[in-house]
Amino acid sequence: QIETRLAEQAKTLTSKGYQVAHAPFRVQGYPFRMFLQLKDVRLIAPNGKGLAVPALEAEASAFALDKWMFVATKGLTLYRGKGSDQSDLGQVAVTGDALRVSVSGWTQPLQTIGLEGLNATFTPSKPEHPFVLQSAQRLEGRVTPTKDGVDTVDFIWRASGAQAHPQSLLGRLGQGQNFDMAFQGRMAQASKFRGDLNGWREAGGAVRQVQASLHVGELEVFGRSEALLLDPNLALSGPLGLEVKGTGDPFAFLLGAGLISAEYEPLARAFVGTKMTADKPVKLDFVFRDGGAYVG
Repeated sequence: QIETRLAEQAKTLTSKGYQVAHAPFRVQGYPFRMFLQLKDVRLIAPNGKGLAVPALEAEASAFALDKWMFVATKGLTLYRGKGSDQSDLGQVAVTGDALRVSVSGWTQPLQTIGLEGLNATFTPSKPEHPFVLQSAQRLEGRVTPTKDGVDTVDFIWRASGAQAHPQSLLGRLGQGQNFDMAFQGRMAQASKFRGDLNGWREAGGAVRQVQASLHVGELEVFGRSEALLLDPNLALSGPLGLEVKGTGDPFAFLLGAGLISAEYEPLARAFVGTKMTADKPVKLDFVFRDGGAYVG
C-alpha cells in the first residue's frame, strides 16, 4: 500500500512538471512499524527549487500512517532556482549532526510539519549568490493548521547560536556575532503559499499576529505587527513596532537593518539617539509602504 501510494504521488507530481527520482526501496518493520530507507531522492519543482537527499530514513507507526518522521542521515542539497534577474542561484549543501522533519495529517489539506537541525552548516555552490545562514547550533520550525478549519496556519521558527552571511540582512543585524532569533505568527491563505508570492498576495495572503525577537551580543530587539502584507511590487506593507534593549548604539542596528537610510543619518540620529542603556530601551513605530520604511 505504501509503495503504491508513493508511486501514485510521484506520477502526479511528474505530470505537473516536477522532477521526481529515487532508487528502488523496500518497506520493512511490519506489522508494528513501517520503515523505509530511500537513496538518491530528488524532488525539484518546475521553478527549479527543490532538494536532493542521498540517504533518507522514514518511519511511522503501522497504526498511524498519516504521521511520519524523516531523517537525512547524510545531509541534503537545496536547489534554489532562479533569482529576480533569472540567474541560476545554484545549490546549498546542508550538513549537520541531525536533520529531521516530521509530517502528520497527510490526508488533510494542510499538514502539521516540524523541523529540527543540530549543528547545521550551509555551503552555497555559487559564492556570488550567498545563502542567508552560514551555520546554526540549533534550528527549529513548526507549522500547525489552525483549529477553525480556515486556510490558515500558525508558524514558529527559531535559530540558536547562528551565524549569518555578512551581506545578508541577518548578517548586518548580527554584526559578525552569533545570534539567537525567533519569528512567529499566523499565515492566511497558507495553501496558496507555494513559492509564488504574487499568487499568494492576490489570494489575500497575509501574515498576522507577528512577533519577532533577536538577541546578539548585548543587544535585544523585539518586533510586533498586527498584519504584514505584500504590495503589488512584492514589497512589505504594514506596521511594525520595534523595541531595542541593551547597551550600545541603536542607530547602528537600525542602519544595518535597512530601516533607516544612510542619507538621513544626521536627522535620524537626533531622532533615535546615539546611545542607550539597559534601563532605557528605544521604542519606534515603523510603517512599511511604497517600498520604504517610515517612522515618526
